[in-house]
Amino acid sequence: MRRVIALILCFFICFTAVPSLALDSNPELDAVLGDIFKSYKTVGATLVVAKNNEILYQRNYGYSYLVKRDLVDENTYFRIASVTKMISAIGVMQLVEQGLLDLDTDISEYLGYDVRNPYYPKSRLTLRSLMTHTSSLSVGGGYSKVRNTLRKLISTDKKQTGNFHDEAPGTVYRYSNFGAGIMGSLIEAVSQQNINDYMSEHVFQPLGIDAGYHATLVSNPEAVTYIYNRGGTRLITGRKASLKDDWDASVNPDKHYRITVGSLWVNGQDLCRLGMFLLNGGELNGVRLLKEETVREMMSSQKGKGCVTIDSPYGLCINRVDNLLDDRMIYGHQGMSGDICANLYFDPQSSLVFAMVTNGCNNKIDDHICAISRKLFAAVWDVYGD
Repeated sequence: MRRVIALILCFFICFTAVPSLALDSNPELDAVLGDIFKSYKTVGATLVVAKNNEILYQRNYGYSYLVKRDLVDENTYFRIASVTKMISAIGVMQLVEQGLLDLDTDISEYLGYDVRNPYYPKSRLTLRSLMTHTSSLSVGGGYSKVRNTLRKLISTDKKQTGNFHDEAPGTVYRYSNFGAGIMGSLIEAVSQQNINDYMSEHVFQPLGIDAGYHATLVSNPEAVTYIYNRGGTRLITGRKASLKDDWDASVNPDKHYRITVGSLWVNGQDLCRLGMFLLNGGELNGVRLLKEETVREMMSSQKGKGCVTIDSPYGLCINRVDNLLDDRMIYGHQGMSGDICANLYFDPQSSLVFAMVTNGCNNKIDDHICAISRKLFAAVWDVYGD
């Protein structure tokens, strides 16, 4: 009987609008956010807000593990899905600054074999086209098959038209997981480190960030969240599955073309700090890893640069979001995988950073942005915006 009462109480605490652990005490905002999470059938989530280079507020909601009623807290690691792309781009741009990568060089030079869209064999594929989602790469020809190598999928030796759209690189915007995944291959090809080792040594550790491209690579793997469908009626990925010791620590660009698509695990505060790093122009707490002009370029339209002839909504892996606020551009990235939803946004005008990630919710889309994220961002903006 005591156990039943305890479980009922735990359920009440998490799924009703009760203030959770927060840096700022704001019961009213706690309640509003809790109601939003509940209305979108959120299992577990964290939301962190920073302003003027300081984390001000955190709202943790729900469960990281439903069976044992483990609560989400500030130490819970979430998989951030496609927000991984923007974080990985920090490492890419470090290598660009060092001259090891170039935005407009044919990626064939880094991979060691000829890469061409077979519909446009005279057009080069470049890093700039990958990062703006204008590469013309598709996922229709075997991208999801683990056994396939990158060379098999895009080399001119095979001429697999299923992996390309019939459009010249740089001329059409099509969001491409494949293209963003190849960024990881390029990092490994020129750095001679696997993607996690490179990012840990050159980005995460210098910034004091605890993150990993596999659940086993974070400091406390037992704090990795389970992943559910909306409402938690079905377990999608348990902790045991996430922690399977299948991380390939080799340097293998030919096989590591999916890691930077959406594999990164991180807790809410560290995700927010990565947004602060970008907001601050490549610096956090006195540690500078990118030049200010590099971050400005990442945030800028790439139209007319290199092979890119259109105004993609992405700069260099940073989404220029013009439909969250009426009067300004917001920058960042969204992540969706199954019923996961993740968002990392920053606003240079107000110095606001918004970081949110769930382990399962109704992540229906409203004008290209998850509806839950819109409502959460609006509630935060009412308190912390201009």
